[in-house]
Amino acid sequence: MNIVILLLSLLSPYLTPSPQKEHVPAALFYMQPPVVLAIERSMGVSPYISSFNSLAGASLYMSEEELLLAKGSPLSIAPDPWQECLEYQYADMSAGVCEGAVLYVHVTPAQAGQYGLQLNEEKLDPARNNFQELLGTPDFVAEDGDVYLRGSAALKIYRNPQTGEWEGIDLFDGNSS
Repeated sequence: MNIVILLLSLLSPYLTPSPQKEHVPAALFYMQPPVVLAIERSMGVSPYISSFNSLAGASLYMSEEELLLAKGSPLSIAPDPWQECLEYQYADMSAGVCEGAVLYVHVTPAQAGQYGLQLNEEKLDPARNNFQELLGTPDFVAEDGDVYLRGSAALKIYRNPQTGEWEGIDLFDGNSS
């Protein structure tokens, strides 16, 4: 019985209407400047590619079916040497497919030279070495290349340590490696 009385006394302020009208300060209704202005300002400042959606016409995490619809049948399908996945090899790129989804996209210099290289439908020109022009300064410089991060996606440009020439480019999930 004591528990019931205790519960009723705790809940009574919520169960009975308040006899007084509460005064709400007018300052609460003052129009605040929209936050969108800060976002709008930060959005067009960078001249660089701001996200990595696709490389050579293939997107990260697109399904195997979407890949086949977008690129057609691969020239060959081989086991991935680094993961327990399959690598769908096309004339212009290779895509690592694990559990029905694309986990990485790889393009070689020969493929880029013959078919061109597009990142998010924007042309990259490795012959002109316009990577930094479109991507900015690398987020990381590794022994074997430059790494650019955009959200959870990463783009790595593999370079020959002696010559500095690019040897390949990968689009992958930066959180998985």
